[in-house]
Amino acid sequence: MLRQLLFWLLAGATALFLAGCASLTSFQDGRTLGTGNGEFSGSLNLASSPNFNEWQNDSVTIEVPTLSFVSLEAGGRYGVSDKVDLTLRMNTNLNIGIGAKFQVIGDRQSPFAMALGAEVGSFGIILGLLNVQIPVYLSVHPSKSFGWYLTPRYIRQFSTFAGVENGLSYLGGNTGLLFGKRHKFGLDLGYYRLSGVDGSIGLYQFGVGGRFVFGNN
Repeated sequence: MLRQLLFWLLAGATALFLAGCASLTSFQDGRTLGTGNGEFSGSLNLASSPNFNEWQNDSVTIEVPTLSFVSLEAGGRYGVSDKVDLTLRMNTNLNIGIGAKFQVIGDRQSPFAMALGAEVGSFGIILGLLNVQIPVYLSVHPSKSFGWYLTPRYIRQFSTFAGVENGLSYLGGNTGLLFGKRHKFGLDLGYYRLSGVDGSIGLYQFGVGGRFVFGNN
């Protein structure tokens, strides 16, 4: 019994390490929440990741197999002003990210909105696999209950773990649909090219999720 338990714990830890890719989910449009308003979000995602267990010790090589995995992600936002949100998200692959979202075009009622973002994330505090994300949030809202968004994003991931001195760059984005007048439900699709010192590979992400608001929004 003890041997089986140790086996499954080890298998789970290995799976989490191998899926140590930066979070590629979005479910965000170009609107901020407004002062004092909040939001909780959750999603179920299917994504791919490089096999980080096969990184070379002296450099990052991405000529390695990709893995497909399922993850749950939860997040929250809080409006510190009409144009600025603070963000937090975490998932079952031990990714934790904190950031901010700044609306530069439109408002909560405009048919088009655009916001800029920044996030710092970590995969496992002990492993120290870090990433910095720079997204641009664009969205069109033909009605109060429907929206389409596009989120181009650049991600830089780096670590000193296991002697890896060079980082990885992700360039791509997400697009999706959101339904609902107040609380939102939607679909999210992402594609990224992951580049390192030794070539590049494509990564995908697909998710279904919801956003649940509180306050005056």
